[in-house]
Amino acid sequence: MKIIIDAGHGGSDSGAVGEFSCEKDITLKLAKVVGFLLEHLGYEVRLTRDGDYLPTWAERVESKKEDIFISIHCNGAPNPSAQGIETFYYKGSEKGEALARSIQGSLIEATKGVDRFVKENDNMYVLRRTRCPAVLVEVGFITNEYEEKLLNSADYQLKLALAVVQGIRDKG
Repeated sequence: MKIIIDAGHGGSDSGAVGEFSCEKDITLKLAKVVGFLLEHLGYEVRLTRDGDYLPTWAERVESKKEDIFISIHCNGAPNPSAQGIETFYYKGSEKGEALARSIQGSLIEATKGVDRFVKENDNMYVLRRTRCPAVLVEVGFITNEYEEKLLNSADYQLKLALAVVQGIRDKG
């Protein structure tokens, strides 16, 4: 199975910003760990970025016959008490929805985090323009003091990465 792992944002686009960290840095670390774990299990993996640069939208979704696409993000909100994990899929994609449900379930089980549920979306570019089943995972709120600390913890990042991999394996 061939998998694209997209580390959200990058380069001049920091993504959501917390008290002491940026989304682009957390998503890159997570994408690399998820990719490493998947490769170790025999999957063929392509990262959309492996450093602090900003790929074009087209480069992110450029498909070379991959089977699934996973975009990793951190959420942000004006309300600092907002928290939780949510996973999006392209509206009408049965395979995308099944993958999103599997990954979301695995993440909630592993982290015991707040479940913000699986949601359909037809507006996000990476979901709309990807040719294979695609999901976008918001692994927590960087604007929430507690979750920002978790998201910057190597132990928690490994827990998230293992849960994403488990969700892929359960569905794949």
